[in-house]
Parts: sequence; C-alpha cells; structure tokens
Amino acid sequence: MENRIRTLAVDDEPLALKQLATYIKNISFLELVGECQNAIEAKKEIERQTVDAIFIDINMPDMSGLYFVRSLEVKPLVVFTTAYSDYAIEGYKVEAIDYLLKPFSQEELMAAAKSLKRQYVSLSAKETFVFACCNNTY
Repeated sequence: MENRIRTLAVDDEPLALKQLATYIKNISFLELVGECQNAIEAKKEIERQTVDAIFIDINMPDMSGLYFVRSLEVKPLVVFTTAYSDYAIEGYKVEAIDYLLKPFSQEELMAAAKSLKRQYVSLSAKETFVFACCNNTY
C-alpha cells in the first residue's frame, strides 16, 4: 500500500469541520491525523506530528488561515476551504494547491485532493532524488 498523505482539517465552524473530516476520510490516499477548530490548535498539531497537507478555512477568529499559513516555517501542502471568494488571490500567493468555496461537494474536494496528491508525489520524488544524489559515493 502506498503512503497516505497525512492531513489536518481546520475550521472554526463545527458542522463544516465535521463535513470536511468526513470527506477527507472518504479519500483512500488521505489519512486524517487531526481536526482543529482554530489555527492555534493546528499549530500545536503540526508541532506534535508530521502533517503533509492541511485543509484550512481562511476566515477564523484569533488568527486567519492565511496568516497561519504565512507564519509556518515549513509549510505543508495547503487547500483553503472558505465561504469567501474575496481571498482567492491571497490564497494562491501563499502557494495553495486549491481554493474550495463553501459549500463544496465530495467531488470538488476529491478534485482538490488529486491535485494535492500530484504535488505531493512530485515533491517526494524530488526529495528522493536529492537524497540519492547527496548520498552517492564515488
């Protein structure tokens, strides 16, 4: 079995978080490793464990999803999930893989997840190549 992408779901709205988590669990190549109701909880999760990707709301109290992603030294792959189309350009400025406008369907999340997987596989292949090149003895 291939490695699953370790995924974190972040949304301040309990029903939206539950729906997001359910959608993620329905995708075989994603592994939901945490559910957070705000960016502060998400930061603790990222410090506690390996997180490859994050599905995160933008408009949250205390710290926005955009600010949170910008604050990370090592950024996981990001898909923004929000009810506000106004933030789309800002989302892509932080190199988000996708931007899902609420309410979104399982199919829309699957399309975003497939884009995320392509990026994840591409990055993993580059890391493997760099590791192999750096550890090659002549």
